[in-house]
Amino acid sequence: MMKVKDKVFLALDFETTGLNPEFGDRIIEIAAIPIYNTKINFKYAFHTLVNPRIFIPAEVSKFHKLNNQDISNAPSLLEVFPRFKEYVGDSIIVSHNVKMDLRFLDIAAKESGMFSIDNYYIDTLEISRYYFDKGPYNLEFLSKKFNLGIKQFHRAWDDALSTAKLFQKYIKLFSFEAITNFIKKWGD
Repeated sequence: MMKVKDKVFLALDFETTGLNPEFGDRIIEIAAIPIYNTKINFKYAFHTLVNPRIFIPAEVSKFHKLNNQDISNAPSLLEVFPRFKEYVGDSIIVSHNVKMDLRFLDIAAKESGMFSIDNYYIDTLEISRYYFDKGPYNLEFLSKKFNLGIKQFHRAWDDALSTAKLFQKYIKLFSFEAITNFIKKWGD
């Protein structure tokens, strides 16, 4: 396996038009925050709104507070995905419920005429369920439980930051080596 200590971990989160990319839901916001040597590096973060070229349902807008006007002048996924894929590079993706995020990336890649990512990843939701018998396991609850200092949720930047801080907290609680045992490869 790769030398994990030398890798960039990339905490990422998306906001979307719904929960089912296979049935037409699409990404409307992307945030990614790099973690190197267990430290967050905001200087190299990635954040953008995305115009999905479909309407955001009102019931979904209530959840993340993004509406059709907010994304009307945002770049399309065809413009954003190639830049984002290059940005991700060979980093190890860190996400809370990573398989949902990676399913959205697979669809984005297909629609962009590109191969999907096949990065290694680590899921903070899986780690939470492994180490703690009782939930809830959502980011808001865990952020408050560990006093991560996040006040807002359900926007890509806030949730990516919460994921990054949760990842750091788990490294402190359980050790870098223990946490990196959860690394898997997407597509395997």
